[in-house]
Amino acid sequence: MRILLIGERARAHNGGLNRVVTETCTGLTRAGHAVGLAYHNDEPEVTGIDLFRLSRGGTAEEVAAAHARFRPDLVQVHYLADPGILPAIVGLGPTAVFLHDQTWFCSVGDRMTPDSTPCHRSHGVSCLAWHYAQRCGGLRPWANWSLWKHTQRLAALKGLRSARIQVASRFMASGLAENGYEMERVDVVPLFAEPPPAEAETEAGLVLLPSRLVPAKGVQVALDAMATIRSTPWRLAIAGDGWHRGELEAQARRLGIADRVQFLGEIPPAGLATWYARSQLVLFPVLRQEPFGLVGVESLAYGKPIVAFAGGAVDEWLWPGETGLRVEGRSADAFAVAIRELLTDPARCAAMGAAARRRYAHFRPEAYVGRLVASFERTLGWAAKTALVGPRT
Repeated sequence: MRILLIGERARAHNGGLNRVVTETCTGLTRAGHAVGLAYHNDEPEVTGIDLFRLSRGGTAEEVAAAHARFRPDLVQVHYLADPGILPAIVGLGPTAVFLHDQTWFCSVGDRMTPDSTPCHRSHGVSCLAWHYAQRCGGLRPWANWSLWKHTQRLAALKGLRSARIQVASRFMASGLAENGYEMERVDVVPLFAEPPPAEAETEAGLVLLPSRLVPAKGVQVALDAMATIRSTPWRLAIAGDGWHRGELEAQARRLGIADRVQFLGEIPPAGLATWYARSQLVLFPVLRQEPFGLVGVESLAYGKPIVAFAGGAVDEWLWPGETGLRVEGRSADAFAVAIRELLTDPARCAAMGAAARRRYAHFRPEAYVGRLVASFERTLGWAAKTALVGPRT
């Protein structure tokens, strides 16, 4: 099969979406498929596939030119700087659109109120009022309007019936259902983690928190939690970067734990692998409703227990009490209790790690590629079916 992917960057270490895209290219190539990647930046690191650089915004003409040169059986869209070109892409031939986040049906992307209550409203004009009244979108009406218009453009996908939709979790599929999408068009394709490149001895008390440093990821809550268990031996390594880093570093100093917290910055997957292998446990303090969470399946791959807040897709890769601890609510105190429980019980950590490795089988790369190719085959059949049936009136 010939597959043309459309992504943001042709680099693996610039966020979860980019890792998924580049590693999907690798997995499909290993499985014998011909792969092309159209990307929006000029610093490619992917090799062994056909690359097509798009301008910063990406135009329909550029994608059409890449399509004509590569001649794919189908296109898989992961990212578009300009969602207005999606109808033109779908018009080129069989298309699958992988939705990585909830901005496709929520203007502010999280479908949560400021107090972390999940929202189940479908995207519509009423969201403009709710964003302001609930403050889930902030207090700047013009900013809310801009976000709403962007999601409104993405929502055009609902009417592009010949395109199939791929999501990584049942949680994301439920959001589509609540927004009136036809579920027969939707494939749930859980993501994956590469197997550990090498083993390493676990360091007692080493806690790993891989995350972008933005408030929605909850790193500030994790720091508050760690400060309450300072009598327990621990060292926290935070892998990632973002505009919130300066505030987080100041918070660690204010809490008196700066000497036990290491900000690693953004590191490539190969470097992160070493930290996973050495850690005793992994933290996932994300405050939003997470569409999937690569950290979860990476923890399974490395055989590490994880502490995570409940909600979103967490329940789809965390088996509470077996592979980690799920924390209800969003409080630092509750998170601290779970962390201390594992740090002070190495034997339980080891047992959870063994269980995690067993559960990892469902999230291995070859399992993911198998599910993805099956979805692509449905995409080809769906395109033929909808061409025969025609648009719904």
